[in-house]
Amino acid sequence: MATKEERDTFFLTEEGHEAKVEKLKNLRHELYEELPDKLKEAKEHEGDLRENKEFMYLREKQDRLQAEVKRLENMLDKAEVIHRSEIRSDMVSIGTRVILQPKEGNGPETYTLVSPAEVDLEKNKISMDSPIGEALMGHQKGEEIVAETPSGNRRYKILGIGE
Repeated sequence: MATKEERDTFFLTEEGHEAKVEKLKNLRHELYEELPDKLKEAKEHEGDLRENKEFMYLREKQDRLQAEVKRLENMLDKAEVIHRSEIRSDMVSIGTRVILQPKEGNGPETYTLVSPAEVDLEKNKISMDSPIGEALMGHQKGEEIVAETPSGNRRYKILGIGE
């Protein structure tokens, strides 16, 4: 069975797609325009290249950048972009912003459901594959859900859904 990363397609919001394209552009610039000059400069230093720490560091960085470029290219090739017009406001789905009231705890929490590739906890973007994301999918405003999390069951009421 294919892992989530190996699926033929997966979803990205327009914002997420644009961010991945920009990141790929920046990585390619660093890999193909900046790094070759730095490698050339480091290589010109006297001595055995195996003892040239700067050169070895840059080669390792080059390998990491090549792997990341390949990963992003593969991801973007397989991505299906969810356009803003396709994001539902009547039911929780990928790309929707959800306002939740925890049954235990403080005031409302707001999350945006995204694919695992777009998760950004600092911006409250959670995966649709996370326990809370899975519990929310397909539900509507006013409904109560139970998310089975590693720290135990968490109950929420859906106060609002939007883009």
